Amino acid sequence: MRKKFDNFLIGLLWLLTVSLATTFWMNIKYGFNIFSAAHWAYLSELQAYRTQIKLDFYISLIVAIIIGLFGLYMLVRPRKQTLHLESTKLPPSMNAPQSNVVLQATQSQKNATTDIRDSKPANTTAPVQHFGPTRPMSPSGTRPPIIASQQNRVAPAQIPTPTPKLPEANTPVVPQYTNEIKSIFERNGYIIKQSKHIGKLNRPVLALSYDQTIWIGTSGVSTSDTLDAIQTLMTIFDDTLGDTSQGINIYACIIDATDTSVNSDLIYTFKTPDEMQSFMDSHPNEKPDDYDDELFDAMSIYIDTVTNYIGNQ
Repeated sequence: MRKKFDNFLIGLLWLLTVSLATTFWMNIKYGFNIFSAAHWAYLSELQAYRTQIKLDFYISLIVAIIIGLFGLYMLVRPRKQTLHLESTKLPPSMNAPQSNVVLQATQSQKNATTDIRDSKPANTTAPVQHFGPTRPMSPSGTRPPIIASQQNRVAPAQIPTPTPKLPEANTPVVPQYTNEIKSIFERNGYIIKQSKHIGKLNRPVLALSYDQTIWIGTSGVSTSDTLDAIQTLMTIFDDTLGDTSQGINIYACIIDATDTSVNSDLIYTFKTPDEMQSFMDSHPNEKPDDYDDELFDAMSIYIDTVTNYIGNQ
């Protein structure tokens, strides 16, 4: 509704501008005021008496009408926004598809195998291995039989046992209310995006709405770390999308925040998941009047690309 009202105001402003420009031109060229009823009455009398009127007078009026209507159409006509991910200046690791990397690795393995096979002589015969007592290959041989030494055998008890791999100490800990936050967003119609970490936030829940709004949900963190994560996303959006990023809004929800010293309109804090549920129930994900499926799909793919890039840093 707001967009339609903006288009109405822009169209009205354009028509007023064309009307003033036409009045100025007709006044200085023909002394005719298009806002004067007396001038139009006088023109109608001249036409009724078949008085000769300059042809360029009518041409000027027709051109003004065409300019006004064409400009009005160009201003209020529906547009489709597109996100050209190919043209964005993403880092190399974000633009490189994983399928190409796998294909290149497979091809390299095939080439290495081919080189090894080609380097072997055509008539090479693998040596025959003898186990246990053996005989000389010819009657003239005087070498005694070769017997496998007991010292070279490895007892089963001497075989090293693989040590179980212990979990790394720096494994990121999943926040306490991650599942609850994800369920809250899903119940209100948001699209959930996976993320390993954003700044100092581990495993945050990203929720995408139809109006290009992104919600970050987490728990047990400070507001300063959350604000830093929001600024990280904003910086990447500005660098890769340019002016298009101005239409993207980012907000965050924190349950049981460890520090609330930072006061920002972009961050909402709650003590329990129930409080967050009540808040998100009043902010459901609804499709706006100018919703575009293609634009939303492009936005969803772009967010996946950004989160994968950040998670690999």
